[in-house]
Amino acid sequence: MTATQAQEKHVTVNGVRLRYFDYGTEGRMPMVCLHGHTGQAHIWDEFAEAMAPHYHVVTVDQRGHGESEHAATGYDRDRFVEDLDELVIALGFDRFVLVGLSMGGWHSLLYTGEKHPEKVERIVIVDIGPESSEASKQAYADRPPTPLSFATFEEALTWARSGNPWAAEARLRRDMEEKLRQTPDGAWTWKADHDLFKTPLKDGTDQSLIERYWKALEIIEQPILEVRGLESVLLDETLKQKMMATAKNLSWVDVPDAGHVVTVDKPQEFISVTRAFLGV
Repeated sequence: MTATQAQEKHVTVNGVRLRYFDYGTEGRMPMVCLHGHTGQAHIWDEFAEAMAPHYHVVTVDQRGHGESEHAATGYDRDRFVEDLDELVIALGFDRFVLVGLSMGGWHSLLYTGEKHPEKVERIVIVDIGPESSEASKQAYADRPPTPLSFATFEEALTWARSGNPWAAEARLRRDMEEKLRQTPDGAWTWKADHDLFKTPLKDGTDQSLIERYWKALEIIEQPILEVRGLESVLLDETLKQKMMATAKNLSWVDVPDAGHVVTVDKPQEFISVTRAFLGV
C-alpha cells in the first residue's frame, strides 16, 4: 500500500459485492478509477495517493476481480457499466472524474457516452481505444493461454516478468501479490474469476461493441486524455489519428518504456503526464 491510508470498504451493487478503496478528502470532486481485465484496484495506489489531496479518490475491484465477488450474472460490458452506475449512486457521487485502464476505459466510454454524460467531469483512458491495432490482434491470437496456477510465487513472478521488462522489480512483485492467492496445497492462483482467463475477450471482434465504443468517443463532450504506453502494441499511429479525428476533445500523451499497464510499469511518469490535464 501507499503512504496514504485508504480505507478498504465493500458495497453490493447490481447483485455483486465489490471491494473498493476510499482515499477520503470529503468535499473534493470524486474520482473513480477502474482497472483492466484480470487486474485489481492496487494498480492505482501511487496515482490515488498523488490525487488524494485534490480529489475524493475511489479505486474499485470490478466484478470478478481482486477481492470482489465472482459474478453469477457474467462479465458482459453492460454488467460492468451497470455496476459503475449503481456504485456512484451508492456513494452519492453526482459528478466525478473517470479514470479507466484498458477495459476500465471501455466502461468509462460506455458509461459517459450512453448512460450519464451529465455526471462525468472529464475522463482519463489508459492504453485502450474503440478497437485494437492489427499487430495487437495478431499478438493476442498467437499468445499462449495464461497459466491458471503456479507451483510457487517466484514461478508466477518469473512468468509475469517474461511479458513485462519495464516495471520495477518491487512494483511488479507487489502487483502479482495483489493478483494472486495461495491455495491450501501451497500453489498460487489468480484471485480473478478463472472464467475471465478462459473466455476470449470479444471486444476486438464484436462489431456491435466496436461501433458502440467509436460512437461513444464521437459524442462525448467532456475532455478526454489518452495515455498510451509506448511499448504496448494495442494502439498504433493509424488508430491514434482516427481517434483524434473522431473525438470532440481528446488529448494524447505517450509514456516511454511502459507497456499496457502504464500505472504499474511507470507509476510516477503516469502521475506526471496526467497532472496538467487534471489541473493539479
